[in-house]
Amino acid sequence: MEISRVTGCSGDVLRLRGVIERGDYLRLRSYFGERRIVGLDLGSEGGSLEDGFRIARFAQRKRLTVYASEECDSACAFIFLTSRKRYMSPRARIGVHAVGNPHGGEDVRTIRDTVELARLSAKLGVPSSVIGRMVTTPPGKMSYLDERDHLALKTVARDPFADMRESTIRNSEKTATTCGPNAEKEVSRLE
Repeated sequence: MEISRVTGCSGDVLRLRGVIERGDYLRLRSYFGERRIVGLDLGSEGGSLEDGFRIARFAQRKRLTVYASEECDSACAFIFLTSRKRYMSPRARIGVHAVGNPHGGEDVRTIRDTVELARLSAKLGVPSSVIGRMVTTPPGKMSYLDERDHLALKTVARDPFADMRESTIRNSEKTATTCGPNAEKEVSRLE
């Protein structure tokens, strides 16, 4: 997965693009500590369930705002679904399916993993309609969330980081060190 930092006056956003692979969770964690990270901008077809799960739990613990600016499927969807605050672009889609084995099928282990993921999702507040889509969609297929699912998830259809980027651009034209009086308001709006 490609991870890039978008600098904002009140904190940075990490853009996550591409397939989630083993080791991506550790790479993502390495970005924390340098500057404050306020959110994740997602665009991924999925990938490693283990790393996607670890990123999701980490984002939840850090109370990060999550924005799906592009298609976000499978392991990426788990990051989106379990987040505290969910935003998405009008062109983004969130796709879910059951856990699959390396051959794209199901076996006893993957069925067990799907059940465990469904139970965890329920504990984390994911609506039962979304969990039902995940459990009943075979690994080789994709079921996309609809408007009712997004209403149940309280998904907001807008870019929560747009103001931060615009503020940073405006202020970079003035001086490189001043972010302006609204920087802290931007963060509190995201929290």
